[in-house]
Amino acid sequence: MAPRGKLEKPKIIQPGRARFRWWLTLALLPFMLSGAAWYAYDYGRTSVHFDSSAAAGKVRELERRAGGLQQRVDDLEAERAELRQQVAALERASQIDREAARRVREEIKAIQDERLEMERELAFLRGIVSNNTDRNKLRIQDFKLEATENEDVYRYDFTVSQALTNKADVRGDIRITLVGTRQGKEEALSLGMLTESGMESLKMRFVHFQKLEGLLRLPQGFIASNIRIDIIPDNKKLSRLTETFEWSVGG
Repeated sequence: MAPRGKLEKPKIIQPGRARFRWWLTLALLPFMLSGAAWYAYDYGRTSVHFDSSAAAGKVRELERRAGGLQQRVDDLEAERAELRQQVAALERASQIDREAARRVREEIKAIQDERLEMERELAFLRGIVSNNTDRNKLRIQDFKLEATENEDVYRYDFTVSQALTNKADVRGDIRITLVGTRQGKEEALSLGMLTESGMESLKMRFVHFQKLEGLLRLPQGFIASNIRIDIIPDNKKLSRLTETFEWSVGG
């Protein structure tokens, strides 16, 4: 504010100069807008190219690993065939060295177990690669049930995955429901009724895949027939998934 008693010198605006700046701005405006639009397009194109390249690299890495596992499976198959020939030769020659034959059989069993594990891992990797088409689709893989030392207690494990091209975190809940009969009546038991913790759902958070496992204790007299898994993502762009598996215990 100017001191009291003094008048400020008025500013003189020249109309001709103001009109010239106005017309100059209008003339340059299309070039300014087109430059900004090209920058936004080029930035988006570069970002998308980077994301797709990273996803393609991940796919190539998994395919390379799957190829290596397939070669290992082939090698194990060849070793198993050779060992079977050794056992047959020992038996045909009526050799008394039963300990040697027993060791060979144990080695065959170990190779068979390793081969099965390799095949499971190979199937898992191929499943992830094949799930690369639908960005909004989740998938349940490699569901298994195993008996434990405790009667009526069973171990479960499975894997949830999404498309490799989708790099967003997947968060949400997984609900497990066991369907069966007790005293001739059909029942559906939630996860909280089958675990000591009483938790009604499992939490999921992953980018590409997450392995989940736990124990289920069946109530006395309950005969299980199938198990239902509901995948409920927080992200509304991802579709909910429900799959039902037969209650088939292995191991």
